[in-house]
Amino acid sequence: MNASQDHNASTLQSQIKRLTSHFLKGNEPDFLSRHAQVIDDYFRKAFETSRVGPQLEIDKNPYAIIALGGYGRQEQCIRSDIDLLFLFKKRVPHKAETLIQEIIYPLWDIGLEVGHATRSLKECLRLAARDFDVLTPILDARFICGMSLLYAELIEQLRDKTLLKRSDAVIDWLVQKNQARHFQFGDSAYLLEPNLKEGQGGLRDYHTMLWISKIKFNLKHRKDFMYLGLLAHDEYEVFINALDFIWNVRSRIHYLCGRKCDQLNFENQIKLAQALKYRATRGQEPVEKFLGELHGRMEYVKQRHLMFLHELGLDKKGKRRKTSLKKCKVQGLEVISWGLLNFKAPEAIMKSPDLLSIPPEMCMCRWP
Repeated sequence: MNASQDHNASTLQSQIKRLTSHFLKGNEPDFLSRHAQVIDDYFRKAFETSRVGPQLEIDKNPYAIIALGGYGRQEQCIRSDIDLLFLFKKRVPHKAETLIQEIIYPLWDIGLEVGHATRSLKECLRLAARDFDVLTPILDARFICGMSLLYAELIEQLRDKTLLKRSDAVIDWLVQKNQARHFQFGDSAYLLEPNLKEGQGGLRDYHTMLWISKIKFNLKHRKDFMYLGLLAHDEYEVFINALDFIWNVRSRIHYLCGRKCDQLNFENQIKLAQALKYRATRGQEPVEKFLGELHGRMEYVKQRHLMFLHELGLDKKGKRRKTSLKKCKVQGLEVISWGLLNFKAPEAIMKSPDLLSIPPEMCMCRWP
């Protein structure tokens, strides 16, 4: 075993403990990205000090270490998995397994959950085109170390050979998978024990918006939601604040449970309300105030997700229950699917600017 890798892992463990301590005290607002960055530093040092790496002759068979999934998005919660792709330009050499053991085993020794795949470029592209469960983590791919040109080639070929040719099929699959996930985990904006990741209003709704935008509009950064006109500036700010709140709660659940956990169980709700410094006011207990705010944030994520699908015409893909909706009482507004309100036409706003400030109680509709 390479002693320098053990030292690198020990350094990483100390950095994570320090970051986590600051986060729990409320002194690390960028915890997710900082957490991902210190893990990046480990892999770069491990790559530079590797004994096996030079034997792989990177000049003859280029390879790269690439972050996938949540780690690729730099959304690294306290106990989130670290998902990696060891990508080779040509066939995967036999010594690749020794390299992986050298780099990953020290992380397992300090208790981190690391998942990895080792593939050639050709194999990776073939699998991604055939299996969309393989494709979606690669949509979040981020270069860490090795040969950057190989990473760029993966992204370019993935777009040319799969995303441009099969975009409709991939997006339909994402929408259908989302509907199945909502059916399984329910509407987290109302559940007593919400699932912060998989439930409706959870982080997966945001991820689905992100993936669809990457496929359809070649979105590079989440701020592109504004630049592409998918979210107004104020909508984007509220949306990101809602996500930050959910991520904060999720990381704290990980810490309380000592493992990856996305379900906010009753036993942790009072502890979290105390940790987040909620106070009883006007007869409302701290835990009630905490859950009220959490449900409000998740409701906003849910509504933005539904509006995103509606505006792209993707809410018509799946089957919906047929229920009659009452008409809106306000001239210029109409009820659309899922009980949401919409302007009948932009001209309606020009004629009646007061439509922008219509209170909900003046509108009469029945939720499906």
